[in-house]
Amino acid sequence: MSSQMYNTLNDTAQSLSLQHKGSSLRGALVRGALVGLIPLGLLLLIVAVTVLLTALARQLVASSGFFAQQQASLIMLIVGLVVALMFYIIAIVRIMRNITSWQRSGADGQARAALLALGFTALIVLLPAVLAIALPQNPAP
Repeated sequence: MSSQMYNTLNDTAQSLSLQHKGSSLRGALVRGALVGLIPLGLLLLIVAVTVLLTALARQLVASSGFFAQQQASLIMLIVGLVVALMFYIIAIVRIMRNITSWQRSGADGQARAALLALGFTALIVLLPAVLAIALPQNPAP
């Protein structure tokens, strides 16, 4: 085999290898970002279920009067908040364990993408509290 043909084949193999590494790196970054968004997805799902169950509870006790509806709604919202908090904390702990294992195995890009997604999730979760503090409660006279 001539050296020119060997160089051509070697260059082609190297470019294919680089393309495969680039696509696998991109896939790892996307996978890391999606894993980092899991707590946000769980939180949205639990909030939707809680709102639906609260509406159902209000309809079930509608004939009992306003105070019974208020109490049923409050109980359902408190239970939903506690369940959401538990699932959120468990999801974050598990994802942080995954990130630690990714960092130890050398998948730094995937770990970095998951951490950025977790930061984005934290910003979205804290945004209502920040807005409640920043915006005035009463309009100016």
